[in-house]
Amino acid sequence: MHALEGCPDLEYVLVAQEGVAMGMADGYARETGKPAFVNLHIETGLSNGLSLLVNAFAGGTPLVLTSVNSDMSKVAEGRTDLVDLTRPFTKWGAEVTHADHLSAVMRRAFRVAKTPPTGPTYVSIAQNALDESTSVSVSPSGELDTRISADAELVAAAARLLVEANHPVLLVGDRVAQYGAVDAAVAFAEQIGAEVYGASYPEMMFPTPHAQWVGLLPPYVPFYRDALAKADVVVAVGARVFHDFFRAATEVLPEGTKLIQLDIIQDEISRTEVADVGVWSDLGLGLTALRAAALERYTPEQETAVAGRVQRLSAAAADRRRASVAIPQSGSSDAPMPVRAMMSGIADALPQNAIVVDDSVSSRMDLHAAVSFDENRCVHAERAGGAIGWGMGAALGVSLGAPGRPVIAVVGDGSAMMTVQALWTAATYRIPIVYVICNNASYRVLKVNLKRWFGEVLGDPDTQSRYLGMDFTNPFNFASIARSFGVPAERVKDASEVAAAVRRALAVEGPALVDVVIDGGV
Repeated sequence: MHALEGCPDLEYVLVAQEGVAMGMADGYARETGKPAFVNLHIETGLSNGLSLLVNAFAGGTPLVLTSVNSDMSKVAEGRTDLVDLTRPFTKWGAEVTHADHLSAVMRRAFRVAKTPPTGPTYVSIAQNALDESTSVSVSPSGELDTRISADAELVAAAARLLVEANHPVLLVGDRVAQYGAVDAAVAFAEQIGAEVYGASYPEMMFPTPHAQWVGLLPPYVPFYRDALAKADVVVAVGARVFHDFFRAATEVLPEGTKLIQLDIIQDEISRTEVADVGVWSDLGLGLTALRAAALERYTPEQETAVAGRVQRLSAAAADRRRASVAIPQSGSSDAPMPVRAMMSGIADALPQNAIVVDDSVSSRMDLHAAVSFDENRCVHAERAGGAIGWGMGAALGVSLGAPGRPVIAVVGDGSAMMTVQALWTAATYRIPIVYVICNNASYRVLKVNLKRWFGEVLGDPDTQSRYLGMDFTNPFNFASIARSFGVPAERVKDASEVAAAVRRALAVEGPALVDVVIDGGV
């Protein structure tokens, strides 16, 4: 910390809890596309950050995590193996015990973090190494073209399945956006006339106003089965196929449906559902090759059939838009406020160039029903992992990575309380974020999953529960909490006031918070 005083080109941003630091680094890396750097404090602080390191690892976020370890002379007294502590959730790790080794280790840590499949790395630095001097030069990790081209024979095999398809479906996942393949995915979908679903939506990986976008699929097997019931070919790109909270999501596809899987991560191919054709490739290069191979094989009759599918999908999209307009918008007078009414109010107030940080947890489907995302209005949501507490810190990193753009973080109350200390950092550094809290006074996602467990696992959907430990009998008042940190805030209970409150928060120079009281029922 003392040495940083002599490095004015490095900006040190202090947080008041390690989970905030991990979320912040994750958000910054996502927004900039470059590895983030986060420093925690010995084994105790490092342990506090582990839950969100799990998320970063599962989601492939490129970041370099460091902490100091005890002096090497303390072997007899006792030292924790910090590299081993982080090993399950990092791509690579090492401990530096001499100053001469630090440059090479840090260079490798950054190189490994940003090499596909990307992910976090960890460097432990022994205290004695920090007390040493070194004359070893410092070299950057440099750039390397890591794009893997698709195997031509596998592409041809996939194309043969595609041209015979009558109801193709494109299932896009995390890595479509992460590896810059959005445009290629759109062109591919249009070429084959496919319905498009999101296995997840952690970034803008397919423009949701597009006529062929059908929607985001919750990670539950029944939803997959219903959505894919008519599919004869499913093309899964950069997605986990398939995932369910309770059981291995196997036998999702109808009998006879073919699965083509394209991914940059070899281990994802045929991980649960066996792929008929599995292609290991850079996603953009693979989609482009697959599109070209299909185009070569289409007969005039098949091209006419594709045009007909696209026309039907466009008509269905227009019907969905008309139906959504008919839904009562943010003027709902119901109490407690329906989640959909809250999200409608947020949508009314969002600037076109806004970045939404989505940590809305069980309110996510309503957020996606109300808000559309494209190249102008973007989104960042937690990927895999399951640890809550991500969004409060992630919004800080996203805002620092995209200066000048409005950032609105929609965060569930349970998740927000995990890392509410982020408000201190936002206020201290005047980081312009609007936090909108989904305050349903509960861990509602646990209620939702318990209710599913009754029906899907026990086969008794009528089972009643008191939802022990899932309600906040003393609800959090986030407006008061925010004001105590110096963040302007207001509490909203009427749906007709949500949009105006968000607009007022957007006009604040610096951070602001809107605490929205909503229905927590299931």
